[in-house]
Amino acid sequence: MAARTTFEIARRQRTAVRVTNKGLKHKFVEEVRLMGLLGMFRHAVLRQPKASAPKRGTTSSGIGVTFTITTDIRPSSTEAEIIPADIRARTTTMSKQGLFPHEILVLDYAHTFYTSDNSFQGFWWYRYGVRDVQSVLSSLAERGFLETGDIRAVLNMQTVAELKAILELHGISTRGRKTDLVQRVLDSIPDQEFNSRFPRRTYALTEAGRRALDEAAYVSYIHRHPIEDLDIWSLNRLIYSEPYMSYRDKIWRHLNQLSIRRFSERNFGLYANCRLTMATFLKEEGKLKDALAMLAEVAFYDLTGAINNYDPKFLEIYAESFFPYQQSLATVAPGVIAEIANIQKELRYSDEELKASLVERMHKLSAPVKVFTVEECIQIVLMERDKDTEGLVKVYSRASKTFAQKYPGARFGR
Repeated sequence: MAARTTFEIARRQRTAVRVTNKGLKHKFVEEVRLMGLLGMFRHAVLRQPKASAPKRGTTSSGIGVTFTITTDIRPSSTEAEIIPADIRARTTTMSKQGLFPHEILVLDYAHTFYTSDNSFQGFWWYRYGVRDVQSVLSSLAERGFLETGDIRAVLNMQTVAELKAILELHGISTRGRKTDLVQRVLDSIPDQEFNSRFPRRTYALTEAGRRALDEAAYVSYIHRHPIEDLDIWSLNRLIYSEPYMSYRDKIWRHLNQLSIRRFSERNFGLYANCRLTMATFLKEEGKLKDALAMLAEVAFYDLTGAINNYDPKFLEIYAESFFPYQQSLATVAPGVIAEIANIQKELRYSDEELKASLVERMHKLSAPVKVFTVEECIQIVLMERDKDTEGLVKVYSRASKTFAQKYPGARFGR
């Protein structure tokens, strides 16, 4: 998933799993699903023209033990594992303005900092290796990328409640949006009171700073939209390597290649995660039909029962988590369902048009095992959207009988 200050979606996971004695068959469905979850939070050879990115929306196609899986993923980097920014910078390319990726990111945040006495977020160190953010700010100011901001910039740092409190002290109306409140304070409060109430000033971008930020827009984007294994450093290296193209084309090309590799490695959970990221990317560009096609893939592979490191030898073990519906791991994450519903609304699709779009994509897909038919997959998507639990129970029940006939050795959860 601003975290994706876009949408972020986590797969349905159980918090406690009982692993039973299966001899040497320790390829467990929960273990590989967890790999898919972790891969998401971090989140045929591809043939393409050397100097262009793939077209958006195209695809190439013994002892019982109980343990707990938690999804509270927190930064775990130790001091020894964190690489300082000045060392990382040695393998990156400076922008046209002579700035490294971490300096561009500091520029992006500069307006939220005062010219002194700041406290800085932890991510500067554990994600980017920037120990002294203040020294970077001072350096950027010395080089002409930052200047001291005006009183409006300081007021924009205040909360609505704080602005209203100032206005109330002077008997001035507190109605309106924050921009209205800021302007009212500027128009009504004497300069002397401003200076006593707000002695500190924030940073502001100069024209050179705005230009530097615009020309390296990839830094702010990838910081706020974590994508698979890309960050400000690795994306910088991609952008400044051949074939040269826009940063969004570079990201798309990377995701396309990554998804193909996931599929060839039979890591179907990670493949679905990658396609989900691509769906978000397409939606950002307004390509809603292509985004819907990607979401159809995600739903399809969530429902196939084909997971990470899929091995048909262990199908009997995997099958224990397919049925019944209330205990199934072969489900579509609520966030995916919500995105499909949102796009249907934006496209103004009827249910029949939505079904037709999902059918068109799903019929082109293949998987080593299929718990449901394409038609049943589409039924499940619509029933999950409508929260039709009774209908879902029936679909899973029918599918379990068909699956049992096809795979007589499979046992289902109770």
